[in-house]
Amino acid sequence: MTLIAGLDIGTSSVKLAVLTSEGAVIARATASYDTVHGAGGIIEQRPEDWWDAACRALADTGMAHRIDALGVTGQMQDLIVIGADGRSLRPALLYSDTRAGAQHERLRASIPEWERRTGNHQDLTNVAAKLAWLVEHEPRVLPEAAQLFFGAAGYLAWRAGGRATCDVTTASTTGLLDIDARTWLGDAIEASGAPADRFPALVGAEPGDALAGTVSPAAAAQLGVRAGIPVAVATGDAGSATDGLVGSTPGDAYLYLGTTGWLAGVTAGAPAEPSPIHSLVLPGWHHRLRIGAVQSAGSAAAWARRTFFPDSDFAAVEAAVADRVGDLSARPLCLPGLAGERTPVRDGHFRGAFVGVTEATDAADHYLAVLTGVAMGLRHAAEAMQIHQTRIPAVGGAVASPAWRQILADVFDATIVTGDAEDPGCVSAARAAAEATGLGGRIRPLLAPGAVVEETHPGPARSGYGRLLAAHRELYPALAGTFHALAGMSPQALPDE
Repeated sequence: MTLIAGLDIGTSSVKLAVLTSEGAVIARATASYDTVHGAGGIIEQRPEDWWDAACRALADTGMAHRIDALGVTGQMQDLIVIGADGRSLRPALLYSDTRAGAQHERLRASIPEWERRTGNHQDLTNVAAKLAWLVEHEPRVLPEAAQLFFGAAGYLAWRAGGRATCDVTTASTTGLLDIDARTWLGDAIEASGAPADRFPALVGAEPGDALAGTVSPAAAAQLGVRAGIPVAVATGDAGSATDGLVGSTPGDAYLYLGTTGWLAGVTAGAPAEPSPIHSLVLPGWHHRLRIGAVQSAGSAAAWARRTFFPDSDFAAVEAAVADRVGDLSARPLCLPGLAGERTPVRDGHFRGAFVGVTEATDAADHYLAVLTGVAMGLRHAAEAMQIHQTRIPAVGGAVASPAWRQILADVFDATIVTGDAEDPGCVSAARAAAEATGLGGRIRPLLAPGAVVEETHPGPARSGYGRLLAAHRELYPALAGTFHALAGMSPQALPDE
């Protein structure tokens, strides 16, 4: 029996799944590591901890010695600096590290058409700014670098014995990828002060080009696998999550509802210009993974439960609103971005708002308005991405809410499907390894058609949402000036009661 391992190096742990070439998962394991948080937006991890966690996870399965191929995915937009001895010269600056604000502003002013050439809005988390920060604050590090990596998967595959690579999806997140020239963006590298000859090779020129090499004898002894088995670099975590859940062909899309929320979908071709929708290159360059994210999803719902049903738990609130889900008569429109917004506008000054409250509006209406506001924000993302699915898988902790699933079905006028969606990144990494090595192509996405799922179908309220969506979309520009004015007011400037 052929066994393929998929590793996903996440924000807090490595996840591992061992699959047969037919797609059956026969073992799972996880191993965690620490994250260092510091003043000024510092968020770091040690790359060696990723490696140690991968070794522990493989050992925990008890079958590492039987694995025939290894696929790796993981967090993107990191900065990993490796010295001549193969060790990291400093902890990795993670994708969420925000220390490089000043460097970002300098790069924005110095790189011609930066956002158009990279196909994305650039903010202070980009890797180019992180490189510039190192040049200015730790000037001895980059001159000593033997190799740079921009994603955890590329580092781990290299340490296992493969060549130094970066998949094009991860490269899309760095601010360093020229989507027209299909190579690293020379202007951004020069402006950052980074050594271009230390950059990893791009992989993803075509589907299946993910093979990084084979596991070395030294690495095999640590990982517990056989020396010489192939190791493949899958797309970065956002791409692998999509591929592992629904696939990677145009039209494949899914919804995620956690603390934040997003709609991720595969589209043919790139958008005409950068927008609040993230656009990541997929292998082959012709397709894009587009992600429309809302800042507050589960966090907004939790706030609404505390505020409007302070003495009730999740189950009690669901029971209280069950008969009201389809009643829009007294439900106000809601902007749910309690801490800024990312889609359909990207603006940190946005806050939550209710519009259209009447005397008939009660606690249930307010609570359901928040769920509806999140769903509408995601629907606006779908319109911007030109994704019009009639079947949309939904994952994340918040999809446990029957009320929210029904609202999503009505707002999207689509069947919402839920089911077993455990470790999609691992499944995708195994799929990439199987494809790259010719070991078999029967590992299917977890929620692809044919999977065992629960379905939530649109109800009568969908026609009412069709009329409300346009009015909801108009609230964003209508209230932008108000939010910015409020953000500029100090407490002393507010009128006395």
